[in-house]
Amino acid sequence: MKRFSRSIRAKLTILFISILLISCLSALGIVIIATPNLNEIITLELNREVIHLLTATVILCAGIGSVLMFIATKFISKPIRHISDVTKEVAKGNFEVHIDYQRKDEIGELASNFRLMAEELKNIEYLRKDFMRNVSHEFKTPISSIQGFVEVIKDRNLPSEKFDEYTDIIIEESKRLNNLSTNILRLSKLDNQMIQSKTTIFSLDEQLRRTILLLEEQWSKKNLALEIHLEKVSYKGNEELMQQLWINLIGNAIKFSYEKGTIYISLKKANDTFVVEIRDEGVGIAEESRSRIFEKFFQGDPSRSEKGNGLGLAIVKRIIEICNGTIHFDSQEGVGTCFTIKLPK
Repeated sequence: MKRFSRSIRAKLTILFISILLISCLSALGIVIIATPNLNEIITLELNREVIHLLTATVILCAGIGSVLMFIATKFISKPIRHISDVTKEVAKGNFEVHIDYQRKDEIGELASNFRLMAEELKNIEYLRKDFMRNVSHEFKTPISSIQGFVEVIKDRNLPSEKFDEYTDIIIEESKRLNNLSTNILRLSKLDNQMIQSKTTIFSLDEQLRRTILLLEEQWSKKNLALEIHLEKVSYKGNEELMQQLWINLIGNAIKFSYEKGTIYISLKKANDTFVVEIRDEGVGIAEESRSRIFEKFFQGDPSRSEKGNGLGLAIVKRIIEICNGTIHFDSQEGVGTCFTIKLPK
């Protein structure tokens, strides 16, 4: 009885009966009001058998209508029950479910949105597993390397030059681990941050110059030339976040540039935005990799994987989202890549 009271079919059937009875009573009331001599008409023209027949006809119509209504509601409640069952499967972690309901009504729209939700949850679960797999791999590789070289240098007869070489490798792998941990923690913090905190007004052009000087050792090793065109710009935002943004982008431009190439950095005002362009004359981005470069741990160029962990551009993307800005890029293999960042004033 409790289950019946919660049934949509039962509620619709009761609603139908109620409407039918109210309609009959209303019609009867209107007839009585509109016919002053109704009693005389009934006395003269209708006998008791006719009244009983009319009453039975009304009851029969209500009964047949109720049965038909109860059957009709089956077509409404059936897909809803199916969606309810599928929801339980999704709650258990099964995202390979399917709702076969293609009608263009409200339930069809609900089924379509549910399929979309299940697909998005499936993608999120895939990304989560992929993230964990990549994290495990990124940590395991340097740890295994450190462990192997530590075991080797325990040999007291190891030549000094080999000892120095292996020690340098251990130091580099330790730095890589430290960098990986820092980036994971930074990205985790950014994923839970919706707005810029600790905002101040600072010189954006001066910050770009400081970043270039900070990375001088890197671009000097490759004998890179720099072409810098920066307009004076005062920007209100989180200075630390913006610093990390430029370090990642300019660092990438240096890393993927050819020896003795040129890096172009510009900052200008355009309507209600500040536009920053960072362009290199490097290896470029492969066409099949362009749709994935902002994914966590994705590395389009395996030959340079030892120099990074695939989190730099993911951090860049998240920082720009927090700043309500946009980023897009143009790239050609063997020619170079240009990143364009637009920040609201």
